[in-house]
Amino acid sequence: MLSEQELDARLAETKRSDLSAPDAFFDTVLAEAAHERATSRAPRKAVVVAIVGALVVGGAALPAAAEGLRTFLAQTGWIPEESTEQIADSEVIDTSAPDFPEYLRATFWTDATLPPGMSHDDLLERIIALHTANPGLTQEVGFRRFYEVVAQCGWMSEWNQAVARGDDNTARIAAEQLEAATTWRGLVTTDGGGIMERYRDVADATAAGNARAFAASPLHRECQMLGVESR
Repeated sequence: MLSEQELDARLAETKRSDLSAPDAFFDTVLAEAAHERATSRAPRKAVVVAIVGALVVGGAALPAAAEGLRTFLAQTGWIPEESTEQIADSEVIDTSAPDFPEYLRATFWTDATLPPGMSHDDLLERIIALHTANPGLTQEVGFRRFYEVVAQCGWMSEWNQAVARGDDNTARIAAEQLEAATTWRGLVTTDGGGIMERYRDVADATAAGNARAFAASPLHRECQMLGVESR
């Protein structure tokens, strides 16, 4: 990633040369930054925000570049501190904004992996549809939590079906993913108390091959409400 000193130098160079084509400048800087970072959704978001933020802050000195570069309208810029109703460091998003779908597709990141048969793009479109049908303000971590809950339900279903047909290898893989789910940050950071213990119970049950303990989990109800059959 470009250092602050390198970015300042690029901004200064652009100011001296040509402010008539800020889009070209942005593309060049972003391409260089992307070249220096591993490809993933989360780092790409960080690079974009860092560059846009630097240009907007320097708006007085670089009016053309600042005007040419905008964050998504869906981004309110409000990042609340932690409270009983807010998650710290999670930006508030306006899902009624016309570019909300574009925002989510471009910036979404998660720790979760999806089981076979689930599509990342389809799940994102489901999240978009839910929030555009009921627009309002919501923290971006909520999108990740929904995605991760559906993924976790999918792995629960995958484990249950594998056990039923005697597929030990698939059951093992599903159990490993359910163990990983206990660390997915969308789930962890939105746990108001006790939820992660249930995820841990499911992970322990599948790791031990305990179908009875697995079936007793109250998480099955949440999966059913989300349209994912978990048992």
